[in-house]
Amino acid sequence: MRTHYFVFAVTACCVLLMNLPVKAQVNSGESVPDVTRTIALTNAKIIPSPGQVQERSNVIIRDGLIVAVGPDAAIPFDAIEIPADSLTVYSGFIDGLSHTGIPQPKQEPEQERPDDPANPPNELAGILPHRDVRTFLDPKDKRIASMREAGFTAAHVVPRGRMLPGVGAIILLGGDTPNEMVYRGETALYAQLSGARRMYPGTDMAVIAKLRQLYKESERRHRIERLYSEDPTGLERPQYDPVHYAMFPVLEGDRPIFFHTDGVLDLHRVLSVQKELGFPAVLTGLSQSFDAIDKLKSADLPLLLTLELPKEPKQNKKEPPADSTEAPPTDAPVELPEIMHLDYDPDHRVTSFTDLESEKANLEARRTIAYKTHVGNAAALESEGLSFGFSTGGASASDLLTNVRQMIGEGLSETAALAALTTTPAEILGLTSSMGTVEVGKLGNLVVSKGSIFDEDGQIQYVFVDGRKYDIEPPKKSSGNDDEGEANPAGTWSLTISTPDGEIAGTLTINGSDDDWSGTLIVDIAPEASQLESIALSGHVLTFSFDAGGFGTISSSLTLDANSVSGSFDVPEVGPVSVSGTRTSGPEYSITVQRLIQ
Repeated sequence: MRTHYFVFAVTACCVLLMNLPVKAQVNSGESVPDVTRTIALTNAKIIPSPGQVQERSNVIIRDGLIVAVGPDAAIPFDAIEIPADSLTVYSGFIDGLSHTGIPQPKQEPEQERPDDPANPPNELAGILPHRDVRTFLDPKDKRIASMREAGFTAAHVVPRGRMLPGVGAIILLGGDTPNEMVYRGETALYAQLSGARRMYPGTDMAVIAKLRQLYKESERRHRIERLYSEDPTGLERPQYDPVHYAMFPVLEGDRPIFFHTDGVLDLHRVLSVQKELGFPAVLTGLSQSFDAIDKLKSADLPLLLTLELPKEPKQNKKEPPADSTEAPPTDAPVELPEIMHLDYDPDHRVTSFTDLESEKANLEARRTIAYKTHVGNAAALESEGLSFGFSTGGASASDLLTNVRQMIGEGLSETAALAALTTTPAEILGLTSSMGTVEVGKLGNLVVSKGSIFDEDGQIQYVFVDGRKYDIEPPKKSSGNDDEGEANPAGTWSLTISTPDGEIAGTLTINGSDDDWSGTLIVDIAPEASQLESIALSGHVLTFSFDAGGFGTISSSLTLDANSVSGSFDVPEVGPVSVSGTRTSGPEYSITVQRLIQ
């Protein structure tokens, strides 16, 4: 009898332990021990791979791997069940190339020129192909979480730097330590046409020449190493050179060079040197590849298209009706007929100041066409039969899905878009056995959304990384400022610029009015004010650029409220640094609010 009571008591305790604590300890991104690593998504719409659909199916994940998929997949007794009747399941997105998880390097004072600037040390010239990105990885980097919120579960990350920053790695966008995050190391050598400052190689052509020299020198050292290893008799032992040795896997065809390009000229130069030397390569960036499609076809290299897009041009306001006797307020720009935005005449000329409006309309049309061409880049590649993956580069994580949807709006198919987020980068990175599709045996990297991720109202609910569940908070609703018209940036703003070396104070001054802004930026570490270029205001977002001397041209994007500002400065080779501030003089209300009060 006592035995029966004992069995009953043990069974009751087990039932309580299985039901209560399990639900309390579902991992949602925090370092909480899991009672079970078995998860069942039930009755979901599953997109196993681009172009395929399975309705009302289950996905079972155990110990980080997908162990069953389908309508008849049995739910294990120890699984945490997540009803997904109204949800869609995709394979986790893969970032083809970025600096995610790699902190910005500390800004050092401008270095003195070496004694021989025509032949500087490799470290000063930015030639560091032996550096391993894994030594820089920081699991606390904020971009990791923001990338997860956009549906990305894995990324190919590379070091920051100039010409040859180092060797990349595949990381999972989850985990508490670098060791937990690293999936595969020593994936590829990263290169870009980014010259050294005030020394050789300082130009794009100099970088190409230096790469050619380095490649030839490495070939020679590789032959000497091989001869010595076969028979060292009578030969002097070759000295170790980390730069040359880092090139050996490239020479042997075991490690590709992921070469970043910006404009079409960069692309032509990289294709030329790659064809000449014959190294394995993957082309990344490709922001103007629409102008080099024939070249890309003949090169037949893997492509990773950037998800960075230019800012959408601000549209002019409409003209008043022809019979209107009331002139619009002088501070209210008028919008031209819609056809004027696309009716661009490259031969348009003005003969007097009375034709300025037609010239302005022509330039607006040109800008709109250029914007649509860049957004339609992916569709142009698809229409020509070119396959590509996506790389996020320095794009804001919050803009990634929005930019994909804009590309779809300009003609990219949803099937090609999903392939560029999943199967194609998996193939380029050699990950097809573990990522890219929702299949048995693949990693438990999933994106679960309400509605299609490509719909404007689609919303990611959960992201699974290596079988661990992360709840995704819905985006915050607008405070309503957009309904108040544009902010007025005119005046003086006190800024705080957060850099890896600490905070820097600055003063931003904006003068003028819409379509005729001017301004300056003064920072504590610079002796003179920087003149602002390309100042534009769209709603509450102010963008501009300025020359920062040795740091190059810095672009900015700042969001304005009545008396506060926040955003970032994009510093070359460093990345975005956060900016915040308050207004110290000037208008306190938006233009539209002032007009209503008056």
